[in-house]
Amino acid sequence: SWRVFVKYQMAVHKETEYECSYRIFREFLVSTPLQPYKDENGPPHGYGSFHQQYWLNGKLIAVGVIDILPKCVSSVYFFYDPDYSFLSPGTYGSLRELELVRSYAEKCPDLKYYYMGYYIHSCSKMRYKARLCPSYLLCPEVFTWHSIEKCIPKLDALKYSRLNDDKTAVCEDSNISLNQVLILYDHTAMTYGVYRNRTRNSNEDEVKEYAELVGRYSSQNMLLLRH
Repeated sequence: SWRVFVKYQMAVHKETEYECSYRIFREFLVSTPLQPYKDENGPPHGYGSFHQQYWLNGKLIAVGVIDILPKCVSSVYFFYDPDYSFLSPGTYGSLRELELVRSYAEKCPDLKYYYMGYYIHSCSKMRYKARLCPSYLLCPEVFTWHSIEKCIPKLDALKYSRLNDDKTAVCEDSNISLNQVLILYDHTAMTYGVYRNRTRNSNEDEVKEYAELVGRYSSQNMLLLRH
């Protein structure tokens, strides 16, 4: 996989061999904070981070890196041997990942979404994401989903745009109580209120910034590691 990664990064992203070393490859696409987990009612291979390999005539030509999560398959990265670019492996990989989601949804109804990551309209390498329909973009201000067809005219006009047309709409997840933010400290899960009482360094500004970025629901359902 690493050798294909090197060829792809150097040809497509014009990186040097040093910039796509094996160490960088492992840090970028192998090391993961997700712990493998398998449930009898979950997907066949369980939850976690995976590499999907694409072989042609006994040769590895592409790799899709995905996270399988309780409600979606997240496409982390896709790279391929540039010698096979005429096959449009990136588009094919997306279609295969979509098919994977559909197959999982038959057994796990909650696992029904395909998350393709960031969409930067001005980046030509990301335009293929807009060709998969129906697709939706998240409004960066109120965190509501909107059809990409309606978003494209706004992004053609401005690099940054509020995608929700309702000017009165606000983020329902923005009312955050810092004391209820979940913290992992000294191998123990606790609320920020408990953590602050136990330690002298409360890191309030950092915790507040984190909570505002992830929102109320996420900040109260996942752990922020503190040392």
